[in-house]
Amino acid sequence: RIRTLFLTGGKYTAKQLNDVCGFNDSRKAISVLRSSGMNIRDIRQDNRCKLYWYQSEENQLTLF
Repeated sequence: RIRTLFLTGGKYTAKQLNDVCGFNDSRKAISVLRSSGMNIRDIRQDNRCKLYWYQSEENQLTLF
């Protein structure tokens, strides 16, 4: 379910993912998705929470 949310293009905190999906360890699911090759990016916000999103290959910036 987390994979589907990321594929729709949303940006979520772990707490939001836990609330939407109904479980308590979305960070573990993100880790599993990353290890399976899904390019999930994150950034730490001012409130110390991380914001996670999926960045597809076609949306990545290149240097050339």
